[in-house]
Amino acid sequence: MERIAIVGVGQTKHEARKIQDSFADMVYEAVKMALEDAGMGVNQVDNVITTSNDFWDGRTISSMATGDVSGARGKNVSCVEGDGTFGAFYGMTRILSGSYGTTLVTAYSKGSESESPMITNAAFDPIYMRCLGLDLVTACALQARRYMKRYGITEEQMAVISVKNHLNALSNPNAHLGLKITVDDVMKSRKVSDPLKLLDCSPVSDGAACIILAN
Repeated sequence: MERIAIVGVGQTKHEARKIQDSFADMVYEAVKMALEDAGMGVNQVDNVITTSNDFWDGRTISSMATGDVSGARGKNVSCVEGDGTFGAFYGMTRILSGSYGTTLVTAYSKGSESESPMITNAAFDPIYMRCLGLDLVTACALQARRYMKRYGITEEQMAVISVKNHLNALSNPNAHLGLKITVDDVMKSRKVSDPLKLLDCSPVSDGAACIILAN
């Protein structure tokens, strides 16, 4: 199989609330950085993929709103409803098809303008499950409890992952929560939904990212 390279990357600072930036502002910043990182002009990009999550934005095909700032004018553009990882995978398959040589992929989220419990509750079956009040965090808590029972692990062992992830974030100046914490810090943080605690859970962030793929 042909190998695909990531030749440029760009990422805004991820924050709890970017009041000053719209979706387009964030994506433009990330695209500009990715093009500079690749040493390319937007005219050297064959096609564009914009990625977002309609649930978070409260509108259908919301990533259409960022096509222009992603450099899609005069190019084939595809809108992906999902996360940035899926957008990157889709970009790779476009190049592997032989139709394109370079693909620019953008993704963004502005969680500060959404109500996470209400939005993620809507992802559940409307007849039997939604009325239980499940949301992303409580559903993950049920999965965590099941995982602990099945594989015989403890909350302290799960906390090691949080310690590792927050430490890794310190290496990225754009990360939302880069922290040097201990297992004990995680265990003492506020319980959100048993067995998950505050430091087990990811924050809701505002930010955008862009990658440029090439054959």
